[in-house]
Amino acid sequence: MADDPVRVAAVGLGRWAKVLADAIKRSDRLRIVNCFSRSEKSREAFAQQYGCRTAKSYEELLDDAEVEGLIITTPNDAHAEPILKAAEKRKDVYVDKPLAHRLADAVAIDRACREAGIVLCVGHSARRLKGNRKIKEIMNQDALGKLVMAECNFSNDRSLELTPDKWRWYREKSPGGPLIQLAVHHTDTLHYLFGPAKNVTCMAKRLYTPAEIEDVTMTIVEMESGQLCYIGSNWASQGTFFTYVYGMDANLYFTVDFNFWSSSDVVDRHSQLEIQHRGSSEHKPIALESGDMFREQLEEFGDCIRNRKQPEVGGPEAIAALAVIDAALRSAESGHTVAIKEVMEG
Repeated sequence: MADDPVRVAAVGLGRWAKVLADAIKRSDRLRIVNCFSRSEKSREAFAQQYGCRTAKSYEELLDDAEVEGLIITTPNDAHAEPILKAAEKRKDVYVDKPLAHRLADAVAIDRACREAGIVLCVGHSARRLKGNRKIKEIMNQDALGKLVMAECNFSNDRSLELTPDKWRWYREKSPGGPLIQLAVHHTDTLHYLFGPAKNVTCMAKRLYTPAEIEDVTMTIVEMESGQLCYIGSNWASQGTFFTYVYGMDANLYFTVDFNFWSSSDVVDRHSQLEIQHRGSSEHKPIALESGDMFREQLEEFGDCIRNRKQPEVGGPEAIAALAVIDAALRSAESGHTVAIKEVMEG
C-alpha cells in the first residue's frame, strides 16, 4: 500500500487539468482514478484520455473511498466551495494557484483545511523552475553581495482572445487580470527569494483588451528586508517570463521561453541563467539542471498525503502571495501605496 501510487481525482477538466494530468502520467508515484466536471462531455473525454472513471456529481467523487487526494483546477472564483467541501470529507487537496480570487476566501480555505487536518498544496510552481532554485542557492552563498533589487515579468497576449463566455473576461472573477493570473507567480517567487513583502504600489490600465479586466500592470513591492522589487505583467504582448536579481557584487538574469511554459518536462531546457560580476560587462551562462516542476510538485503532494507532511507551498505561503496581489489591486484603485499589514488585517 505504502509503495502503491497515490490515487487522485481531477476536479475541473479544462486545459490546465490536462497539463497536470500529463505531468501525473510522467510519474510512477501518482495515478488518476476518478474525475468530475459539470459537463458530461468533458468527463467522458477526460476519462477516455487518462484511463479513469467518472463521477456524476462532486458529492459522488468525495464519497469515493479509493480517492486519496483531489487535483482542483476550477476557475479562480470556484476554488473555495470544492475545497471547503473536501475539508468536510477529510480529502487532501492540491489546487492550482491562486488559492482563491479573494484574500478573504483564501484565509477561510486555509483555516478550514488546518482545522480538518488535511493537506493543502497550492500550485505555485514557478519557484521550482531550476533557474529560480539556482538563484536561491547563489543568494544563500552571498555570491551577489548585499542584495539591492529584483525585476520580474510574466506576460502574454491571452486577453486579446477573451470573449464574454470566458470567466477571465470579468473583473469579479479575475480581479486585476494578469495580476492575479500571472504576476502572482512572481509574488510567490519573491517571497521565496527575499522573504515577506511590506508595502505595495501598483498601476493598472485597460489598454487593448475588450474584456472588463485591466491588461497592463506594473507593481513595486518593498520587501521587509528593504529591497525594492518590480513586477511587470500584461495580457497584451508576446509571452515573456524573467527574473533578474541585482546585488552589489553581481547580477543574475534568468529568462524562460514562454512557448514551453506548459511543458514542464522540457521548460528548463529552454531557460537560461546568466551572471554579471561587478566591473565586467560579460554575462556568463550558468548551467541549469533539467527538472519537471509540475510533476515534482504533484509528487510532493502525494508524499504529503502518505506521510502527513506539510508541502513547501501550502495555505500560509499562498496567502502571502495573494496578499501582495490584493494590496496591488487596492493601490491601483486608490493611487496610494498599500501596506501588507493593512490588507491582512482586513
